[in-house]
This record gives sequence, C-alpha cells and structure tokens, in this order.
Amino acid sequence: MTLAGQIDIAGPVGRLLHRRPLKNGTVMQSFGIEPVSGDIFVLQVAEGGLTLSGESGPVSGDDRRIHGDMCVTRLNRSGTITGHMYLRGFGHGVSLGVENRGGVIRLWTETKSKETLVNNKVDGIGTTVTDFTFQSGTVLDYGSSLHSTPYTPQAGATSVTPAIDRSTNELVIRFAVDGVRYYERYDLAQAAAGVFQARQRLAEPTGVMGTFQAYASHSGVLYLLDGESYDKVAPPGNTCITAVEWATGNVLDRQPVTAAPGLEWREPEGMAVEVAGGVAYLHFGFAGDAGGARTCTISSFSGTPEVDGVKVLTDWQTIPLVSGVTVDQNAPKGRLISVSGVTTLQLSGGIKGSFDADAVIGTLPDTLSPSMETRCSVPRNNVGGYCVARVEAGTDRQLRLFGGNSTNVITWAQLDSFSAVWR
Repeated sequence: MTLAGQIDIAGPVGRLLHRRPLKNGTVMQSFGIEPVSGDIFVLQVAEGGLTLSGESGPVSGDDRRIHGDMCVTRLNRSGTITGHMYLRGFGHGVSLGVENRGGVIRLWTETKSKETLVNNKVDGIGTTVTDFTFQSGTVLDYGSSLHSTPYTPQAGATSVTPAIDRSTNELVIRFAVDGVRYYERYDLAQAAAGVFQARQRLAEPTGVMGTFQAYASHSGVLYLLDGESYDKVAPPGNTCITAVEWATGNVLDRQPVTAAPGLEWREPEGMAVEVAGGVAYLHFGFAGDAGGARTCTISSFSGTPEVDGVKVLTDWQTIPLVSGVTVDQNAPKGRLISVSGVTTLQLSGGIKGSFDADAVIGTLPDTLSPSMETRCSVPRNNVGGYCVARVEAGTDRQLRLFGGNSTNVITWAQLDSFSAVWR
C-alpha cells in the first residue's frame, strides 16, 4: 500500500553532504534542516578535553557523555561550518527539530538529561523536550531561562526526543514508558507557546527494527531509521528504513539502505524531511571515518517524479575549476539522475590546459561527490592516435583527469560523454 505523499524508500539515492567535519570530532547523532536558508544543524555529544565557560578545566569525553553535554554545529549547503553552540545537561542528541520563527532560528531538543544504561554503558539521555534560540558561540545549560519550560508527555517517560513535521506543522515527540516506545503529535504553534495537547499517540512497531537510530514524519507517514556501523556488521551493513502509516500504525514499507557504501565505519545517524520547491526529500545521515574525527554524510530520497523513465535527483551544478584549468566552450557542470532506478553521474562542458601528468581539474560539490570512485572515458585532443582520456570523480570531492604525460600532453577534454554509475 502506498499513501499520497509517501516518499519512495526503495528509490534512487542522492546526496546532501559528503564527509563533512563538524565542530567536535564525535559521532553525529541527528540533524535538522532550517526551512528558510536550508542550513543544516547537527547534534553530537560534546568531545572530551574541552573547557567551556564556567568550568575550571578540561572535561573528559566520558563525563560529557554521562552528563548529557552536546554540541550543535551549523553548516551551509556547501558543507562549511558557519556556527556552533554547546548544550550542557541536555542529553544524547537522538533527534532535532529546527524552526524559523519570524527570522529567529529556534531549535527543539531533548533536555533534563538522566544517567541511563544504554547498550551496556551509561549515557546521559533526555527526559523532556524544550526549544531555544540558536546563538552561535554560546553555552546553554539545562535549567536556564534561555530555554522554554521543558515538557514531558507522561510521568516517568524516558528517552524523550522531538522532531518537526513540516507537512502538518506539528511537533512529534518520541518517548518510552515501561519499555514501550511511543510517538505523539502536537500542534507546533501551540507547543511553541507552551500549550501541549497530544493529537495522537502511536506505538512503535515491535519485532520489526534493529538498533534504532532516528525518525522523521511527513504527509501521514512516520519514517524510522535503524542499523549499525560497519565495525559491527560488515558491508553492505544492516541499515534499514521503515515507513509506518500514522492513521493505522501499519508498516507500509521496509527497505534495506545501501547508500554511501564506500564510507569508512558508516553508522546510520539522523533523519529529516525537507520540502524545497514543492518537492519532499527524505534525508538520512551516516557518521563516517574511523581513526580520528568522525564526519557527517547525508544522503537523500527524492520525491521528484520520473519523466520518461528519468528522475532528476540533483539538477545541473557548476564544478569549480582549479588554477591553471580553463573552460573550453561550456563551463563544466554535473548532475545526478536515475535511469531504471540506477543513480548516474552525468557531466557536461569542457576544459583546457596543459596536462603532462595526471591532474586534479575541479572540485565537486557535496551533492555530486560519491562514496566510491566513479570514472568514465572522455574525448581529448588527438596526439599520435591517442584521443581518449579518463576522468574520475573521487571520494575526496576531486575531479581528476588521467592520461597526460610529457610526450603526450592533453590540451583539452570534453566531458559531455561522461555518464557513470554513482554510489
């Protein structure tokens, strides 16, 4: 069964952010999209070794986690960090709602952290929800007058987290009571005014999901993300998304998610629905990169309709060229499309230069950057019968040209023939 407005979670996958560092090096836990600017706000547990305002010295990572201290990172659509703030005593950051109220950005998070045994270790987990103004560079403590009066959906509730459904302008709260997980819907404007009257309570399906990671709501459908990292389950992993009908609680669909297969470590974290240009996008995140600071990758299912069997996932994006590389006739661009359900990277335009060795020719935007290298042969100037070069889109966002050498210099290459499977 498919509902009107339901996002196809078996469809082709695009990309929002690719391997972006955050303010702290810890694992991303959730994210939200600001509806006016499109900026991305990411929650993570604060890292160890920091000394924040009012503290006499560095605090360990374990103490931060147990106390429920979090960091919020703000990124623009290019993946650049544009702000941050710290939240002390709030929780683990399982879910996040982002509002724009008359030009003021308000964040909804869990708060009133309580030490809780989770997966054989003690974490600080929120027991209520609150909202507050995002103020970059500041530290906000639980109990401050700068956040709204916390709300608990039921006495004794644990693991209380918020999300926003933009299709209905509702606040969705997830919580647990006596081991049962529930979701409740509230009018967002009333909740912002401190009036909480639940419109519906829905029990989470049992016996369906693995390790819970995130949720989002849109157009009568509740989306649930579960799965584990590559260090627990070998690639392609066990990440799945489940679609649940709000009206009945029935499972509409459940699909494995193999997006971003080339990420190192790759743990599913966070989910949000964005509506842009009348099109709904179901974004879901992965923490990646082991052995140092974790990074943030966000993939997407698009509600864009197919036209003649082709679905445009990311429309044409300009590819900035590096120094020494110039435009030949048309500036290089790229896009992601789906053909028969397969995500494909297409390039257009041409470049000129003097390439006597393999070289980087441009930088891919995050929306086009793959998690596994993809390559294609393209036409080039004919020297001694050699008239084809290789262009490769790398996982480091670099677009490279291969084949030039000191006795066979490439002076131009056309990218219009580049069409390759993208993952």
